[in-house]
Order: sequence, then structure tokens, then C-alpha cells
Amino acid sequence: MMAQLQQQDDRIQYYATLCEQLYNPNSIQKQTQIQQELEQEFPTFTDNRVDSPIQVSSSSSLVIQTPTETASALRILLEASPNPYVQTFCLSRLKQLITSQFSIFDTVTKLQLRTFLLEYAFLHSNMLPFIIVQLAGVFTQLTRMGWVELEEYQQVESDLDQFLQASMDHRILGLHILSVVVQDINTTASPRYAAMFRKAASGFRDSQLLSIFKMAFRTLEELVHHTIRFDNADQEARMREYTLRLLVNCLSYDFAGTSVDEAGEDVGTVQIPTSWRSVFEQDHFVTTFFLAYQNFTSPHTSKAMECLVLLASTRKALFTGDAERSKFVVTLMQGIQNIIIQSQGMDDSDNYNEFCRLLFRFRAIAPISDLSKEQGYEEWISMVADFTIKAFQSWKWSPNTASYLLGFWSRTVETMNYYQQLDGAIIKKLESITVELVRTYILTNVQSVPTRVEEMLDDPLEDESNLVETLFMLGKIARCQYQESSSTLVSVFDPIAMEYQEWMNQAGLISTEEFKETLDLIETKFAWLVYFAAVFIGNRPAFLSSDDSDDIDGKITTKVLQLMQANQTLQNQHGTTFLNSKLDSAFIYFFQQFRKSYIGESAKAVYNSLTEVFGISDQIDMLEIMMRKIVTNLQYWGKNEPLIRHTLELFNDLASGYSALKNLRKTETTRYLLQNHMNNNTGLFGLFDDDNNNNSDVISGMHRHNRMLYYQILCKVLFAEDVTDLEFDTFMKGFEQRLDDLAQLNTIQAFQQIPVKMALHNIFRDLRGIMMAMQSKRQFSLFLEWFYPDYMPIVSRGLEAWAHDALITTTLLKFMAEFVHNKNQRLNFDVSSPNGILMFRDASQLVCIYGRHILEKTVTQEDRKYQEKYKGISICFQILSRCLSGKYINFGVFWLYQDKTIDQVFRMMFQLMLDIPMDDLMNFPKVTKAYFQLLDEFSTEQLKTLPILAMEPFVSMLEACEQGIQVPDAYIRTHACATLDHVFTMILEEKEQCQGPSTTKQQRRHQQQQQRRSSQHHADWISSSSSSSSTSSSATCTEPIPIPTSTTNNNTTTSSTKSPLLSSSSVSPTLSILSHPTTPHWCLEYLQVSPLIAASLFVTLFGLILFDDNSDQWQLSRPLYVLTLIQKEVNKKKKRYAEKRKNRNQLTTLFYSVYSERHEIYQSRHTASITRKKRICCQGNESIDGRHWMDIDEKRSRTIFS
Repeated sequence: MMAQLQQQDDRIQYYATLCEQLYNPNSIQKQTQIQQELEQEFPTFTDNRVDSPIQVSSSSSLVIQTPTETASALRILLEASPNPYVQTFCLSRLKQLITSQFSIFDTVTKLQLRTFLLEYAFLHSNMLPFIIVQLAGVFTQLTRMGWVELEEYQQVESDLDQFLQASMDHRILGLHILSVVVQDINTTASPRYAAMFRKAASGFRDSQLLSIFKMAFRTLEELVHHTIRFDNADQEARMREYTLRLLVNCLSYDFAGTSVDEAGEDVGTVQIPTSWRSVFEQDHFVTTFFLAYQNFTSPHTSKAMECLVLLASTRKALFTGDAERSKFVVTLMQGIQNIIIQSQGMDDSDNYNEFCRLLFRFRAIAPISDLSKEQGYEEWISMVADFTIKAFQSWKWSPNTASYLLGFWSRTVETMNYYQQLDGAIIKKLESITVELVRTYILTNVQSVPTRVEEMLDDPLEDESNLVETLFMLGKIARCQYQESSSTLVSVFDPIAMEYQEWMNQAGLISTEEFKETLDLIETKFAWLVYFAAVFIGNRPAFLSSDDSDDIDGKITTKVLQLMQANQTLQNQHGTTFLNSKLDSAFIYFFQQFRKSYIGESAKAVYNSLTEVFGISDQIDMLEIMMRKIVTNLQYWGKNEPLIRHTLELFNDLASGYSALKNLRKTETTRYLLQNHMNNNTGLFGLFDDDNNNNSDVISGMHRHNRMLYYQILCKVLFAEDVTDLEFDTFMKGFEQRLDDLAQLNTIQAFQQIPVKMALHNIFRDLRGIMMAMQSKRQFSLFLEWFYPDYMPIVSRGLEAWAHDALITTTLLKFMAEFVHNKNQRLNFDVSSPNGILMFRDASQLVCIYGRHILEKTVTQEDRKYQEKYKGISICFQILSRCLSGKYINFGVFWLYQDKTIDQVFRMMFQLMLDIPMDDLMNFPKVTKAYFQLLDEFSTEQLKTLPILAMEPFVSMLEACEQGIQVPDAYIRTHACATLDHVFTMILEEKEQCQGPSTTKQQRRHQQQQQRRSSQHHADWISSSSSSSSTSSSATCTEPIPIPTSTTNNNTTTSSTKSPLLSSSSVSPTLSILSHPTTPHWCLEYLQVSPLIAASLFVTLFGLILFDDNSDQWQLSRPLYVLTLIQKEVNKKKKRYAEKRKNRNQLTTLFYSVYSERHEIYQSRHTASITRKKRICCQGNESIDGRHWMDIDEKRSRTIFS
């Protein structure tokens, strides 16, 4: 015994050492080795069957065969070693085990796990904070998984209340655990568990969240009024931290059931439930949080301010009436005013940032009509304005707060323009404030340029997406007093323009370095001003603008074009030496805003100033200016991918719309691009450099998305007018030359050259962009006649040569997916055309080629699975679904003439489906969508035509659909429901046929179908594993690709991988609805083997409709109706079976009751007879055994009752 204990202690110490080395590794290889050893010692059985034991190393003393044993081993290790590294590993491993194998555990194990976690936390109240977070995360995950199943799992508050009633350390620990539980139970989950976790989150919200919030608020009151005694200051600090953290998590809970990201945006409203009304309407409720901000110290003050931010976002309908709402708003206004007056906590950046958020959120939910009615509003708004101006001027202190302050004032101005009942004094006050705000913000940012450069501070111009979102709010503010605001912009613009012109005149007189530094400063200031001008013009109201405002926009545009002209002159003189990407990005954004406001509009006043200075009198002239800038950027900024992308986005916006596209086609620069789009002399972002140039490879890879967009735009412009065959051939001449060079390569080795690889990648990505712009049959017919069939072999050869390269396979497969896409009926061929059949054969060949190679590839790294394997498989699914849904392919021809193409591609399709584990299938959204779309299209028609399908893919398909209908994504649920509807409708139809057709003609037709199905089954669809291996090694897909067939054990067909919900090994012929005298369809046979399939799906669908808040119940009702019919038949047979059993039992009971009565009568008669006969025999001196007479009477009674 002592030796065993010592051995166990040694083993625990060994694991502790491994855990410490795992998180403090000497090398990556050593860490990987230790991780593999620990995962082998404590398996989660994620990639193995539960009944398959894990082979551990010979040195290990653990032989774990079930997930329950793994959980027990982790518990023992946790209890035996308080090492933080051991705790970290055990808790993380336990969480993985619970997530993957929770359904395997029995009820006792589930309850023991939960009890263990609570007891372990109670006994180790001094755990490190990150260990407590981990343990609470495991506890939360356990609660989410078992919330619906076990009532004990729903007692979160009562169980943790024991911590709150114990010592001070336990109380703090309980608050910490509760804060993690409230946060984690509300987080999003993988689609597989989304429905389960939503139920847990909503149940927790409805039953326990309010009481937890009340408890946390009472604790905050005690902290504010210092009624809690602490042993030391650290306890008080931790109590404050976890109390405020719990309050923040409660207030930021996803009450509405939307995603957490949407509920957590700064523009959102907190949807506090009505049951919380009494708490929010307390007199001291809001005041308590302001007191906490005043009494606490940093960093707790920022958390108190974060609570106030959430309170300020409370929905208006929560309050009983206007009086309660007004009281709530006034309390917030007074608290904000006190903070501004005292400047308390504003020296802390976190407090400062949260206070600006408070202003933004408060204004977002408090209308100006309500605020202006409150006493002291004018004084309050003046104080906020002074605070905002000081915040703009002290931009270095907290540079990220400007967006919140601008959002506050933009909302104020926006409502002021539409609310006409404000007091005149307030309106004048707000108008004067807006002009001052605009002037201060413009001057501050322009003057900050030298400081940002000297001190190397973050430049907002480098993040255009966030910058324009902030500046757009400034444009709204400027529109309040547009004349004064635009004058401010021009007054700042003119002096810098004069300085810019003077400095350009000294280009040859000073050193290049000094000239470039100064020029960069000036052009960066201009970039700010151009962005300001863009948001001024971009905020032009569509229906409320006047000619005066349009004339102001024209003057601002003239200033910008003059600046651009001077900058273009500098580029023409010095090339790329003095380029400034920030200024060119500002020009592109300015043109985008001008297009949005004036291109396509009938505003003529904007061209008054432009006509005087540049001769620009209409939209076509302005489009010519824009196109010149687009071409210039494409020529000079080939190494700047973001700028090229923004430039092409502007080009794409200009090509959107019928009238705009017509006008764009008329410009001289556009016609030049159409004629020279593949000319090397144009030098468009290094697009057509020599393929052997290494720099060309880098640039091409950088612009692989941009070049596709570029050709998509060019093709839209090309087809803006009717195009003849000659014009289209001329446009495609450059592609034709490159494809002819590739067509001359006859071997796979020739295609495996690096220049050929880059040529394949570039050409077919460009061609895909061209096809994406084709919307009509006429347009696609031009491309089809040019490309097909001469260049199609290049695609298959390239895919065969580079099947191991994910970049090339993705490009070629996406090209084929676009090639077979029948959008807008562009592939509507004539009746006698074989193009549809030929295209499907080529598409099938590509899918089979890629499938053979990808099935042999194994990717173990989670972050590489999608890019290297699943992405290509999802594109194959997309190709097949587009072929099946295109309505231009006659699939019956393939079956009629026994063409192996359809046989091969469907086999490969199912092999690819089975190659994706269920967890991966549901965790990669693009794969999930492609998978269910293919299932929907395949089950519509083609599933009925299959001669036979193995049980494994059929059950796997239904199992995936059961997971799919529980996903919150409406797209996936729609396709999953449609697939189930198609499958079980087919089952009902086949069942009706098997029960007996109504006419002789239908009987003969049904027999012919069965014979044909049987012959196809034996001819093609039953293949051995040897044929599978030979097919995989072939290069041309000449043999059928087998679907993995099911195995047979004891004359019972079962799937190699079973779902506990969709399969059952027990078969009841008496209760089966699929037992028919005729030969059943293969799907009927599979359902007969697994009778719980329909019942499980029926329960899942019915539960979703009853207990989930679904917006697509009509989609769920379609398969539910068919499954109801199936369950109806099952219930009928069960009822008939039960009635037979009942009648039989009644007859048996009746028999024994009658028999007992008769037996008593005959027994009495028999006794009397025996007595009489014995008397007679004794008189006659004859000895006869009485049992002889008893046997005679027993035989007679049996004969009678039988």
C-alpha cells in the first residue's frame, strides 16, 4: 500500500513538472512534445470513438478508456497539486472535455463535476485571479451545457450564495465567480451549441440575473457608505473591483437575445427588462453610482463611470411615466455638470474616456426636446461645449475621445434641424457653439501635424476607416451654419496653399531631403483639409439643399481641384520622388463624396465656380477629371495596396448606375483604358510585368483581389453599350495570347514551373472578374464562344499540376464556380445545345481531380485547416450546387446513356462530405453554408435518381441537418429544413409506391423502376475498397469513385459512424412503418434499420417551434409536416400493436378466470366421483389408484377449454 501511494505521489509530481514545463518551455519542440504527452495521458476523445481505448505510452500508469475516467483523473490531479500550472492545465483540459463529451456523462458524473468545482473553489479561496477566472469559466460552461437537462444546474445563485455568507475572502471569491458567470453565460457560441446556450442565457436572465444585480447593488451601497469591515485594504480594493465588474456585466447583458457585439456598440440602447423598473426608479439609484465615482480611487472610478454609461443608455420605455423618466435624466445631467465643474478624475485617461462616452450615450437616448425643457439646460449645454473645446485642444491627452464628443454634437444638431419648437435663444446658442466647434477642431488637427511628426505619434490619417467615421459627424455639425463653417475652412486653406506654392518654386534651390520633409508636412496638412472638404460636401441633404449651399460646395471643390492640379504638376516633374499617399487618399475620398452628392443629381449651381476656373460645366467633364486621377493613382501607387483598393472602389462606384455608366463610357480616359488595359506601357499597378520578375510576383500577390475588381469594372463599362463580336475579341486579345502560350504545354511537368503558376493565378483571376460582370445571355455567350472548349483543358491540367498548392486550386476552382453560375439566366442555352452537358462534365472532372488529391491530405493545425483543405472543398460544393440549381443541365441524359460522369462526381461529393468532421463542418461558416446549399439542391431531384446510397452518407446527411436546423443563421436553417423536407417527402412517396400502385400501368412502371434500380445498384454503386484505392490513384477519373459502404455485422446493416440521435441498433419489425411486401427503396431500408431517425428529427423540430423564439417558423414547419405524417403512421401501427396485445391479455385473463371457476367445479365433482368409485371398488375387492381418474378428468377439462 505504501509503495502504491509513493508511486502515485511520484506520478503526480511528474505531471506537475510536465505542466510547468508546458507553460515555461525551453523550445517549441519541447513544448509540443509535452503537450502531446499530456493530451495522451488525459484524452478528451474528441477524435476517437468513446468505446475505443486510447493507447498510452508504456511509462504511463494511467489507462484511461472513457471520458468519465479522464474527468476523474483531472479531479485527482487538481486535488493533489495546488501548483498554478497544474490548475491551469487541468481546468483548460476539463473545459475541453466538458464541451466535447458532456452528453456522454451520466447524471451522477455531471452532478459530481459541478459539486467538485464549487467545493474546490470554496476550499481554495486564495487561488490566483486568473485561476479563478478559469475555474468560473469551466463552471459556466458546465452550467450552459446542462441547464435544460438538469434542474440542479439552474441553482447558480443559491449555490454561490454560500460563498457570500461565509468569510470575507469567500464573499470576494463569490463576487468574482459571479462576475465571470454573468459574462461567460452571455457569450456567443459555435453554431453547434448555439440553441442550447441561448436557452441557458435566457433562462438565467429570467430567473436569477435581477436578484444577482440587486445583491451587487446592495454591496455597492455598503461600500459607498463604508458599512463593511475589512481586515486589510487589499480586501476592500478587491471587493470594489469585483462588485463593479459584476454590475457592469449585469447591465451589459444581452437582454434582447441578439449577439453580444451588436448589444455592446456605443450606438446601442440597453434593453433593460421591465421587471427591473423598481430598481431603476429608486431615488438613490443613479446617485449611488456617482457617489462611487467620487469616493473610489482609480482604477475603480473608471468602472463606476462605465456603469453610468450603461445607465445612460437605458431605454425610455422602461420607466413608468414621463415624470420618472425626467427625474432620471435630471439626475444624470446634474451628475455630469458636477464632474465638469470639479474636474474630478479627469486627470485619469480611463475616466476621461468613459466620461466622453457617457456624454455620447446620454445624448443618444435623451432627445433635445426633452433636455431643453429641463431647468438650467442652457447653462448645462454651455458647460458641455466648453468641455468639448478644451478636449479638442488637448488632443494629446486622450486622442480617441473626439469621436464621442463629435457624436454628441452631431446628434444635437441633427435633431435641432428637424425639431422646430425649440426656444429661439437656445437655437442661437447652439448655432454659435457649432461654428466654434468646427473652427477649433479644424485648427487643432491642422496645427497638430508637426507635433505628430516630431514626436512620432499615431497619425489618424493612417486609419482612414475610423477617421472618416469621425469626420462625417463633423460634416453634420458644419451643416448647421454652413456659410460660417465653410468660410472657416477656406480661411485655413488659403494660407497653406500660398505656402505650398512658394515652397514648390524652391524645388531646385534647396536639398532634396529638406524639401521633402517640409513638403510632407504641408501636404499632410492639406490631407486634413481635403478630408474636411469631403465631409462638408458629403453631408449635403438630398432634398433640403439650396443653390447657395451648392455654390459653396462648388467653391470648395474648386480649391481642392487647384490643389490637385498643383500636386499633379509636381508629380509630372519629379515622378514618384515626392508622392504623398495621405494626400492622394484624401483626393479619392473627396471624389467619392462628390459623386455621392452630385453625380446623377441635377444641381447646376455647384458647377458655377468650376466653370469659371476649369471649364467644368457638367457631370461628364467632372467624370473625366476623376478618371484621370484614377489612372494616375494606378500608375504611381502600384506598391500601395490600400490606396489602389480605394481608387478601384471609386472607379466601381462611378460605374454603378445606368446613367452614370453611360456617362462614364463617354469619357476619353475610360475609352483609353478599354483599348490599353493589357498594354505594358500603361504600367497599371505593376499588373502586367514579366512573369519571371520576382518583384512582379510580389506585386501580383498584393493586388490579386484588386485586379479581379479592376477587370470586373472594365467589363461593366465595356458592356454599357452593345458590343460586337469583333469588339469583344479585341478586348480579350491580350488574354488570348497568354492562354495560347499555356495551351502549348503538353505535360504536367511543364505546368509545374513557377512562371506558369503565376500566369495561371493571374489570368484566371482576371477572367473570373470579367465573368462576374456579365449579367445577360448575350454577354456570357461572347465569353463562352471565345473560351470554350479551346482553353478549358488548361484549367484541368493546371489543377492536376498544382493540386497541392491552395492558392492555385482556389483560383481555378473559383473560376469554375463562376463559369457554371447561371445568374440572371445567362446560361440559358438552346434546346439542341450540348453546352450544359459538356460544362457539367468538365466541372465534374475538376471536382474529381481536386477531390482525389485533397482526400489524401491531412491537416492537423487548426488555423490551417480551412485555408489548406476546407476552403477548396467548400468551393467544390459551390460548383456542384450551382450546376444542380442552374436548370441548364439535363441530368437524365447521364443516367439514360450510363455516362460515368455523374456517377463519379456524386461519389466524390459524398466522400468530401464524409471527410469533414461534424465539429469542423459547423465551426467554419463558409463551409457550413456551402454544405447545406449543396444538400438542398441535391435532395431536390438528384437524390431520387440515385440507384442506391450507402447508409453512412445518408445518416451523416440527416445528422448534419439536425445540427443545421438548430443554428441561428437563417440561411443555414432554411437549406437544412428544405433538405429534410425533400428527403422525407421522397420517403413518403416511395412508401406509397411500395404499398401498391393503383393501376396496372403504374404497377408495370414501378416494377421497371425497381429492375433498373437493381441493375444500376449491382453495376455501379457497389464497389469494394480495392476499387476505391485504385480509383484514388488514377489520374483521369475513368473509374467510378466509390462511396464508403456500410459494414454488416450479424446480418444487420449499420453505419460505420453512428449518431446517438439518428441511429439505433434495435429494430422492431412489428412497429416499423417501412415493412412492405414489395422490395423497398434503399432509404426505406435504412430507416427500417434506424427507426429513431424520424422520431429524433421530429422531436428536435417540434422543440424548436415550441420553445425557441424563431422568426422562420414557416421553414421549420415544412419538414415538420412530413415528419408528422411519418409519426402518424408509426403511432397507428403502435396503436394497432397495443390493441392486439391488450386483446390478447384480456383473452388470457378471461381464460384463466373461466378455467379457475370450471376447475373448482370439476374438482368437487372429481372428488365425489373418486369417493364413489373407491367405495364401489372396495365393495368389489378391486384396488384402483385415484390419480388415474384425476388424469382422465384433467384431460377432459383441457379438451373442453381448448
